[in-house]
Amino acid sequence: MKMFQKNTVKMYLFFFVFLFNSCTANKVADSLIQKSCKKITKFLNKDSDSIFEKDCVASLRENPESQKVRNIDELTVVGANNAISNLTNVRRIVENIIKEKKYKSRLSKKLLEDCLKLYSKSFKSLTSGLNYCKVRNFGKAATNFTEAQDAPIFCGIKFNGDNKQISPVKKENDFLITMIEIPLQFAADITHSH
Repeated sequence: MKMFQKNTVKMYLFFFVFLFNSCTANKVADSLIQKSCKKITKFLNKDSDSIFEKDCVASLRENPESQKVRNIDELTVVGANNAISNLTNVRRIVENIIKEKKYKSRLSKKLLEDCLKLYSKSFKSLTSGLNYCKVRNFGKAATNFTEAQDAPIFCGIKFNGDNKQISPVKKENDFLITMIEIPLQFAADITHSH
């Protein structure tokens, strides 16, 4: 009976320590996310209540990997993975629009096909930037993240008032720019801090 009680006490003690460590880790990660997003929002000269800061915090919190981060370097990796995931989703949306012929004209179809080519280049740049983050070369990572932003920016420019075309993925493209800006600014901040 005493053996059972000792094991039960040990089990409860282990569970308590595990639970305490998990809560502490989440608070550390959450604080780092908030602090880091606020810092880059200020650097970008945006209001602290800006949509950018809210999107930054929300997107990082939503990723379960962010709960394990202990520093800005690791948070940059999470941000890069988020950007890659978002780019993949936008690319799928465009592929479906083309496949299901939901575009408004042949010109729209051509512009969407051009966007897909841009997204492929952006994917390569994001992946390369992520790999540079993993080896702690944040200067090259920032350069790659900057190149990755070209896709949503130029895709948006292709659809403009002059050619009377409206992008069916304008909202998604604008959000993709934000998602790429997050690891870009983290990487730039790390580079300037060292």
